[in-house]
Amino acid sequence: MTTAGFGEHRFTARDGLDLYFRDYAPLGGAPDHRPAVLCLPGLTRNSKDFHQPALRLQGLGWRVVCPDMRGRGRSAHDPNPANYRIETYLDDVRNLLAVLGLHRVVVIGTSMGGIMAMAMAAAMPTVLAGVVLNDVGAVVPAEPLKPIIDSMRGRGTLATWDEAVFALRRGFPDLPGDTDAEWLDIAQATFVEGPDGRIHRDWDLDLVKPLLALPPGDTDLWQYFRALRPVPMGVVRGAKSDILSADILQAMIHDRPGLIHATVPNVGHPPNLREQPSKEVIDAVLARV
Repeated sequence: MTTAGFGEHRFTARDGLDLYFRDYAPLGGAPDHRPAVLCLPGLTRNSKDFHQPALRLQGLGWRVVCPDMRGRGRSAHDPNPANYRIETYLDDVRNLLAVLGLHRVVVIGTSMGGIMAMAMAAAMPTVLAGVVLNDVGAVVPAEPLKPIIDSMRGRGTLATWDEAVFALRRGFPDLPGDTDAEWLDIAQATFVEGPDGRIHRDWDLDLVKPLLALPPGDTDLWQYFRALRPVPMGVVRGAKSDILSADILQAMIHDRPGLIHATVPNVGHPPNLREQPSKEVIDAVLARV
């Protein structure tokens, strides 16, 4: 099925779960040598987050593939919450690339999607043609994750989209929304209207279970970040982000001279990749692929 600039497709994970992805075909066709762009979303996020960036890249002649990871969006929920982990997601990505016959991709990864991109450098390094990390880096601090995890534990529904917008603005005021229309866009990428007419979170509420079992302390990803050295890489940071601090970004720049990077002003975790600094990082990485 094709709608609004993209095709909607499904594929079967190795364990039989039914998964969804969007496929944005390049306008005018893409050069044969050009890899596809694979957009990997954040912890509770899905393909809807990448719609506007994907349309822009599609117009520049890039094929863009945006999956809903298991338990999110239009992909099936996993009956075993223990499968909600990076290793399983990487296997799903490997399966998706095999289904599409894609051997090289540029990964744009937001938050958890960026962690997946770093892990791909270790698990399937020959696949990576370039990487953009959106507001995630070589260290993931534990403390700022707590409000995110707390928000995932809520099990109530909302009566209207106005309530959904209010909940987001109250809980995450530094999200990249300036106007009422932008906040509604964020809400509609976060929630979904259910058959009951109420507004539900657009993810499996059991996603939080493996997170509650994580060991305390920060997560050190330096070995995975360094595994990206062979490929063009960029980093986008929200100026108000506490997931990717200015200090961690500076350490990454020091570790990799020439790292393409930008900080988006007045935005927390994460930028939406529609901002001009974000576009410039993405385009600079793609120009080196």
